[in-house]
Amino acid sequence: MSQEDPKDKVGLAPGTIVHTGKERHHEVKIFITEIYNGQIREYAADSIDDCSPSLKEGATKWVHVMGVHDVAIVEQICNFYSVHPLVIEDIPSVGQRPKIELMSAGVYIVLRKYDICVEDVQSEQVSIVFGKGYVISFQETSDDIFDPIHDRIRQPGERIRNGCPDYLVYALLDLIVDKYFVVLEYIGDTIEDLEDQLIAEGSTEMLTEIYKLKRTLLIFRRHIWPLRQVVLKLQRDIPMQVKEENLVFMRDLYDHVIRVTDHVETYRESITGMLDIYLSKVSNKMNEVMQVLTVISVVFIPLTLMASIYGMNWQWMPELDFYYGYPVFMAFMFIIAAILFAYFRRIGWV
Repeated sequence: MSQEDPKDKVGLAPGTIVHTGKERHHEVKIFITEIYNGQIREYAADSIDDCSPSLKEGATKWVHVMGVHDVAIVEQICNFYSVHPLVIEDIPSVGQRPKIELMSAGVYIVLRKYDICVEDVQSEQVSIVFGKGYVISFQETSDDIFDPIHDRIRQPGERIRNGCPDYLVYALLDLIVDKYFVVLEYIGDTIEDLEDQLIAEGSTEMLTEIYKLKRTLLIFRRHIWPLRQVVLKLQRDIPMQVKEENLVFMRDLYDHVIRVTDHVETYRESITGMLDIYLSKVSNKMNEVMQVLTVISVVFIPLTLMASIYGMNWQWMPELDFYYGYPVFMAFMFIIAAILFAYFRRIGWV
């Protein structure tokens, strides 16, 4: 499927589904996990019909979709659970701001997952729809980002196996937020390395790295700040979807998000300080250059004046007939230069 341009959505009716992400050609993979009475069943979907709601009372069905570029698959899966058309429209539109939407039959959450890949920060949009007895998650890429959650589900006695959709959603969100700390640790280490290099030597290449890191952190911050309201709303405004015994986990998740935002603000100040250090370093280098030029100019200006006077071609210049004129003149120039040099050395300029 070719990449869609966001401008293609202009003028379309609300609810029109258009994929706005990067061009992707991988086959959409769907992995299903069914939880019932502490037992689990995991399998890859062979057809869209496998994604239909579970008929067992008290069971939880988790449908994880890896790839949103095939909008037909996204629409069919969402229609099984009566997801609102406007929500279906947002899922393949990958430039969404983190938010939470309350629907008549469930809740829609969208946020961004960040990770480190080959010493670079990469991200993708993750959408989660959940309600009574079901959780549907969507990601852009084909590599399952929720592998750790699947591993936890397979462990006997794990709380996720109790079959509560709200706790499963908490686990998914908590994994994404935990990855934020990994990204922040990478950014923090990068900032420390750049600071050390900046003190040792400042260069234009370093300035480029600083601005690149600043831009990354700015984008990261733009996707973190709205997440605070998402988690706050989860624990405060949807009592029907989140059980009371799971509210403590939502509060813990909110605390983690607050810690992430605090780290982001701290690193922003650090980067701003690095830019100030770089500009100060450049200014100091310029001052040193100007200082050297000033010393050279002040020393040679009087010598140049004297040389220019006696370099004139007037016929009557009494000093020209003085036998010792040249050595006296050179000695006088040397004395003036020595006095000026001694003065600049005294004030610490040389």
